[in-house]
Amino acid sequence: MTLWDNQTRTKNADLFPAPENGATVLETPPCFSWLPAPGEGPYTVVIQNENGLVLRESCAENCFVPARPLAPGEYRWDVVRGDSHRGEQTFTVSPDAIPFLRPTAEETLAGIPSGHPRHLFSEADIPALLAERKTEAETLKRTVDLALRDRIPESPRFLHDPAALPYREYFGLFREACDRDLVALSLGYALFGDEESGEAAKKRLLTFVSWDPNAERSLEGPCDEIGLSLARCLPSVYDLLCPILSDGERSLVQTAIAAYARQCENRLRSLDYLSHPGDSHAGRLPAYLGEAALILSDTDAVDRETCLRWLSYVLTIYGGIFPHYGGSDGGWAEGSFYATSYVKWYLPFFAAVERYSGKSLLSRPFYRNLTRFLLTFADPAAENHPFGDGYWSPGENDAEWPGFFAQNPYRYYARRFGPPSAEKRSGELESPAYYKLHLLDLFLPTPKEKGAEEPGRLTVFSDTGLIALRTKPGDPAENLVCLVRASKYGSDSHRHPDQGGFALFCGGVALLSPSGYFGRRYGTRHHREWTNTSRAHNVPLFGGVGQYENSCRAVGRILSASDDGTTLAAEVEAGGAYPVPVEWKREFALTENRLTVTDEFSLDEPGEVTLCLHTLSRPEIDGNGFSVTRRGVTLICRPAEGIDRPPEIADEFDVGLNDGEPAEYAVEMPPQYHIRYRLPSNRRRVTLTFSVSGKPEK
Repeated sequence: MTLWDNQTRTKNADLFPAPENGATVLETPPCFSWLPAPGEGPYTVVIQNENGLVLRESCAENCFVPARPLAPGEYRWDVVRGDSHRGEQTFTVSPDAIPFLRPTAEETLAGIPSGHPRHLFSEADIPALLAERKTEAETLKRTVDLALRDRIPESPRFLHDPAALPYREYFGLFREACDRDLVALSLGYALFGDEESGEAAKKRLLTFVSWDPNAERSLEGPCDEIGLSLARCLPSVYDLLCPILSDGERSLVQTAIAAYARQCENRLRSLDYLSHPGDSHAGRLPAYLGEAALILSDTDAVDRETCLRWLSYVLTIYGGIFPHYGGSDGGWAEGSFYATSYVKWYLPFFAAVERYSGKSLLSRPFYRNLTRFLLTFADPAAENHPFGDGYWSPGENDAEWPGFFAQNPYRYYARRFGPPSAEKRSGELESPAYYKLHLLDLFLPTPKEKGAEEPGRLTVFSDTGLIALRTKPGDPAENLVCLVRASKYGSDSHRHPDQGGFALFCGGVALLSPSGYFGRRYGTRHHREWTNTSRAHNVPLFGGVGQYENSCRAVGRILSASDDGTTLAAEVEAGGAYPVPVEWKREFALTENRLTVTDEFSLDEPGEVTLCLHTLSRPEIDGNGFSVTRRGVTLICRPAEGIDRPPEIADEFDVGLNDGEPAEYAVEMPPQYHIRYRLPSNRRRVTLTFSVSGKPEK
């Protein structure tokens, strides 16, 4: 029997085969997954322990979940197809593994009640929800008043009319009209019995479903955000407004929901999502397809067999390989900015499945632990949130992408899983002037259960390659925070070539930070040629060369992390992230008022080494070091080893923020500053110390 030779990831979208050899799994039964193997016919999964054969079972897909839990202990497993196999690997089921039996499509559909509303909540839930969420209800009323004054946008024409509002500007407008206004009005009708809201929501709904679901409104074209909003919102809105829709109007909405569901399925299957789940936008689609199956299961829009097929496919994804970007420790690899939205968009589907089947997809370790990541990497008090696109968003007041930082990233997860600090933060964020984007999780009934532990001084997300070192987690004003990335996830989509990169904050003030923006939109010249390059990040260049761009080869690794009570320490390596032969390790040591960063590198060929650093306030050169003062906090950098010349300081990007964009759509963003230490290639070790003093200005 021959061995497979194709289990190495070659594309960023490829899944990570799991469990990794030697891994300890935290749920039972775990999902077993592998990259597709050559040949035809089913796969056979073989699981053994010290007592012999535990399971031998065939499956059609490249992932498999046993029907019953595996007891704690050590196991070996292999996958066979025809006369070849993957090769035996080992894993351990932790004694603390969470038992998780996946819901099935049949039992979920069988549990759907008649009548509406039933998707987000039932009529019986409303009194308790309004009594419990008075603050949310008041904000919703203000949002409803705003929505009643807003006009309904015309159908988009940006693909075929040069005079029409362009895609980026149109979908920002449509997000407000659909995700905010339509949903707010529908909630206003269902929760408060407000007939004016109901009629206004109905008018918007019927307008949107009258549009052809193709071209600018399609999920399958190059400009998919309009279709994504419609696929996301239509099922819940239909459920909320169903009592005031005529039979003919219901049929129109059902037809539109079915059309977007077919596009969801087509796109997921054309990507082979079970093998290639790394497509960022496609990561939203399983929930929308699942919601369509639940909403349409008792209608004539699609037959029951189709609903079962859709729902079975979606539950295979959510019970198995999902989330691609999340780890069992709660980390999220595409960065805090995107995490705060991507972990909300499937909540209506998850909540409905739980009510109908009695089994919760949220039982899985990632969801239970997510607030640990949000508390350390998505602190709303921080000026920005490394790493990845959108890191520069300050939160609710972001002028560039308002509402996308989710306003309250903690809400559902903090209410359900805690810990107390997440619940406290959530309460502090729950009274914005009005809601901007995420309204569908506002009034989900939320059971309380034990989940996340309080993150301490040292929090390591080994699955996603992120470290948070925090000197005083309980004292936000004096907390010195160093965030580090060294991850198996490469550099594409919303991730940058910044392995081994770091950021430094004091009391939320960003002292050392990544640099760069989107500009007007994702994919501008500035975004491609600056933000998505190593020059924009706190990492070295070797011979002027940065890390692989848009590549699964741009990876790093956490070597160690520790806290002795006085010094927080971490060590990472990322030499393999560069397309030049180099070995590079970086050590961090954080104390109450000082960060020490030591780089060790070895190049096979001579070439200048450039240490890149970036700040949000203008640095002043001081000998071989520099100082930065920002909002009452001063950072002083002193070379301790390996540097004998002052740095270079620049206040402009190599590629301008608006390069290549029409003048009428130029954007303005705060300035950033770029510091470069240029070193001869014979340097092998460099140490910088960063001393911090002062307190943030209020």
